[in-house]
Amino acid sequence: MKKISLLLLLLIALAKPVKSQFNYAMYSQSYPTGTTDKPANLGIITAVYETNNSFWIMNSNETLFASLSHSPAFQKERPLNFTAISTFDTAKAQFLLHGVNKTNARAYEFRVTDGNGKVMEPWSAIAKFTDDMLTSVSGMPQMAYLGGYRGDFGNKVIVDVRKKGSDKIVATSVVAWPAIKPVIGEIYTANEFDLFFKRLSRPWSYRATDEEIKRWKKHYTADQLDPQTLRPKKLILEPTDNNLIFYLLADIYDRKQVEYQLEKNGEVFSGWKENDFDNQFVWLKNLTPGQYLLKIRYNVQRQNITSYPFEVKTPWYQSTLFKVVAGILICAFLGAIILIIVNIRQKQRAERELVKKTKLQLELKSIYAQLNPHFIFNALSSIQGLINKQDIKGANNYLSDFAKLMRESLNNSNKDQTSLDKEIIALQTYLKLEQLRFGFNYQVNVDAGINAFETEIPSLLLQPLIENAVKHGVSPLQEKGLVSISFARQANDMIVSVADNGSGFFANTNSNGFGLKLTQDRIKLLNEYSRGQAISFEVKGNSPSGTIIELKFKNWFL
Repeated sequence: MKKISLLLLLLIALAKPVKSQFNYAMYSQSYPTGTTDKPANLGIITAVYETNNSFWIMNSNETLFASLSHSPAFQKERPLNFTAISTFDTAKAQFLLHGVNKTNARAYEFRVTDGNGKVMEPWSAIAKFTDDMLTSVSGMPQMAYLGGYRGDFGNKVIVDVRKKGSDKIVATSVVAWPAIKPVIGEIYTANEFDLFFKRLSRPWSYRATDEEIKRWKKHYTADQLDPQTLRPKKLILEPTDNNLIFYLLADIYDRKQVEYQLEKNGEVFSGWKENDFDNQFVWLKNLTPGQYLLKIRYNVQRQNITSYPFEVKTPWYQSTLFKVVAGILICAFLGAIILIIVNIRQKQRAERELVKKTKLQLELKSIYAQLNPHFIFNALSSIQGLINKQDIKGANNYLSDFAKLMRESLNNSNKDQTSLDKEIIALQTYLKLEQLRFGFNYQVNVDAGINAFETEIPSLLLQPLIENAVKHGVSPLQEKGLVSISFARQANDMIVSVADNGSGFFANTNSNGFGLKLTQDRIKLLNEYSRGQAISFEVKGNSPSGTIIELKFKNWFL
């Protein structure tokens, strides 16, 4: 069973046609004269990709053939009627052997070498033949297919055929891959378009007159002209002469085969792109003043580039001197206008800031004015409570301390801020007064890093918080109540906390007292008034175990 399977696989492999076919219609063919006259005539048919074949440069094939014909090393043992063609494409050249088919292929062998003598394919038997499709497209009988080969640019591929047992070569074909780059045949400025259209109307018969050839001598010295082409080494154009046509010496099939890049003032102005207009010329339009470098190449050999420099002059009103003078005048004029506008805006801004500052001060004073009656109301309530308890001595002491507190408050009434030591004294006086009524305990702690005499704080800012701690926190606890006030320093910030061990409260209710809301409103206004030294208000502890209110004075020690 295994032998039968192997036999079937062998038969399938033998029946499968050799994939030697290529798109014959896309290639141009060259072969010795008379090769295809009779089916038995022996000769190599060489096919190169038609789009980029040797017709780009006139006489390239003749030049190649002549150089090989005069080479003794090449002519040794080779026939005189060999084929020599050039191609510029990276596609492989295809080689067919006319007059050889499956019936007589065993009598011949072939070899492939490059122009330097390197063997690409040693003498080998012919094993491939054109398939039915290639035979049909070519219109010729089946023949040997020697393969497709390509050489590096600047090198050649040489295919030789001989009879087995003989050193005499009976057929030879040479394909060369010469390096190629565009050749500028002529340059036409906008004032010379009549010459260009004259050439374009009859390109095959056109011959430039002596006047056309020598026309550049009128505008350029001998050292500024190329001695071979008599064209300027660098073209200088007037500002209005900003259209150029570069006519190429080549028979180009498709404009896309030509690519160009334009540099201006040392930078890429227009990147590599396909030619815009025609196969034979590059047309540059609407050129602005500057130093240009045109680079042209063929898409099959992008490494080989032709460059040509030219300049479009700058009109006087675009010259550097004119721009400098005009720039100075414009800058002076604009500077004067800007200065006037800036002064007006600064004045308006200062007026707005003054109005805003005055408004904030009035609002702060309004809040301050509301806090004083609020404090007096609470104090009178405390005195009333002592009198109701028949504590006349306590009421008298309370009134005495209250008078001192009010006197200090009146002294600071015109001040936005007071020193921290005075604020602490006022708070202690108030706590002492309330202690007479409710009997709670209190403590005030100041961080050693804080200078209470130099540090300032908004007047009466903490008073409503202390009142809140007494009224809503420790008043029901009597002797068990404790109010703690601490002043701590964290880097450049001052942290003030007011804590009590009362039953706690919810910050979002209205039962917290009028003073707490006024304090929050005052902090909001102070933050608008004092840029860079913001005050934050936070209820950190808000549970039945007590209340902690923390004020953070940002950047207070800067």
